[in-house]
Amino acid sequence: MKELNLYQIRDMAMGSGRAVFSIQQLANLTGKPKAVARVYASRLVKRGLATRVLRGRLSFTDDDFVVATQLVEPSYVSLQSALLFHGLTTQVPACVECISPKNSRRYLALGIAYHKIPPSLMFGYEAHARSGSYAFVADPEKALLDMAYLFPRAPLPADLLGKVDRARLDCYQKRFQGRMTRRVDESLQRKDSTHG
Repeated sequence: MKELNLYQIRDMAMGSGRAVFSIQQLANLTGKPKAVARVYASRLVKRGLATRVLRGRLSFTDDDFVVATQLVEPSYVSLQSALLFHGLTTQVPACVECISPKNSRRYLALGIAYHKIPPSLMFGYEAHARSGSYAFVADPEKALLDMAYLFPRAPLPADLLGKVDRARLDCYQKRFQGRMTRRVDESLQRKDSTHG
């Protein structure tokens, strides 16, 4: 079995479109057994060609958005982080805020937080090319609805409703059901009354 050069592995990884890999994904990429991929991962980190982001996970980029959306899948960047990405706020959140149907969790050392929502609300985001890879980021309208859903008592950012596509916002809002609809409606109505 021919051993791969560490630079070849890094180039293969970045050429694949992904930037964050589990040991199994690295094994699949290199066509080597998982035990060999684990050794490669350790050598890549020691050589400074990759960073260990979590146990058994390494990244070939330091782009926070790319790491955040590829570390926990499925997930997408939302809330204040997405609004900053789209240029709708200048407020920089303390961490990259993501949405996922998996349990909420915070990785303080990485500066990433995941908020759990029902799988039915995993929509309204798209892939954006970043750092030779990709990151999933919510549309501004979905970021706003995620805020209203997750933090119904918190005020929405000032003047935000005037900066988003109201038709898309209304379309997305119709996909929220039951209790979710009421929470979002109340939050948006409070904002409309203070905005107008």
